[in-house]
Amino acid sequence: MNEAVNAPELRKLTPVKATPESLAGYGYLIGEPGGLSRDKIDFYGKQVRVTQPAKFHGNDDLCLNLVSFQPRPYTVRWMEFHTKHTQTFIPMCGRPFYMVLGKPTCRRPDGSWDESQSTMPNVEDVTAFEFDGTGGIVMEIGTWHEVPFPIAGETHFICICTNETNHNLENQAPDGDFEGGDLSKRNLLKHFGYTFAVDA
Repeated sequence: MNEAVNAPELRKLTPVKATPESLAGYGYLIGEPGGLSRDKIDFYGKQVRVTQPAKFHGNDDLCLNLVSFQPRPYTVRWMEFHTKHTQTFIPMCGRPFYMVLGKPTCRRPDGSWDESQSTMPNVEDVTAFEFDGTGGIVMEIGTWHEVPFPIAGETHFICICTNETNHNLENQAPDGDFEGGDLSKRNLLKHFGYTFAVDA
């Protein structure tokens, strides 16, 4: 049997630099002051500045994970999204990473949820982003994503998510598909017949 003939199609994604502009519709780049400025918090004058650079949403089930990623092939086998929180990844030690993201497919322009829409990623807007490590990302609710790919060796991330998401991930099907709770996860090869890879 010729394995090359039967190998699944691999669609390559050329990474683009993660900036506030390039991430519009996917999420928010956090690292530099921006967004809403809380100027009335002024106990220390100009020596301390508080801003809210992202529209962060969650519930009383939010938790903080420390996730350690070892280098792995830049192949995207699964994509997922969350419905109850703006999942956040913040790299430690300033190390760069890639993330592959797709815009939400089940949200209306006003942010409300539309259950009549597809619960599959729109492959036309799946994009690979390169982060230089000086900032992280707060994803929009419903943003499709694969977890970060470290570029410079093992990289630890602060991940803000829900305990429900942790439980969902612990109980997903062997093929990677899951629907329910605070997680929708899809096996790309199963549903589309191909996978993505960061062309790095």
